Amino acid sequence: MEMINAWLYNNAKKADQMARNEAVRDSRAKAAEARAKLKAKKAREAAKKANNQARQAAVERSKAAAAAERAARAAARGETSNRRNKTNAANKAAKKAAENAKKAQANAEKAESNAKKAKAEALFKNVQNKLVALSQRQNINKREMAKQGRKIYIEAVKTMLFHPNKGANLELSQRFSSMYDEFKQFVNQN
Repeated sequence: MEMINAWLYNNAKKADQMARNEAVRDSRAKAAEARAKLKAKKAREAAKKANNQARQAAVERSKAAAAAERAARAAARGETSNRRNKTNAANKAAKKAAENAKKAQANAEKAESNAKKAKAEALFKNVQNKLVALSQRQNINKREMAKQGRKIYIEAVKTMLFHPNKGANLELSQRFSSMYDEFKQFVNQN
């Protein structure tokens, strides 16, 4: 009787530890996803700010063009070059603002791409951990293990983070596919 109790206790303890490990993995993946979402949000805000700066630069260029036209008319009439100097300064400021807007847009796109890659990497690690945990379970038969592994795989595929035609990293997509193939081979061998 004591042996059965010890066996049940050990199994319960092992299952509890596996559940804790799974909870930790899930929370890490969720935290990584939250960080990726925050990065993407900041990137969108930076892009919006850059667009506003570009719009403002266009307004400044328009003002500068009008001022240049006025300066040209004034020069034709023989007026001072004070207005012309102001126009040149405005043109330079508008050019610089436009360049800064382009740089900010490029940085925003890069940050968004990095955020998407980090999110995909976190999902990959999470799926990998789930499949490893599933393969280490001993109280499950081959058919059920394959079924649960397929559920995990399909759930990850639905996110479209591993689809090469949807902007996913090709290397990560290939690693994901090969990881699932290895899991299927492991299930079929046992």
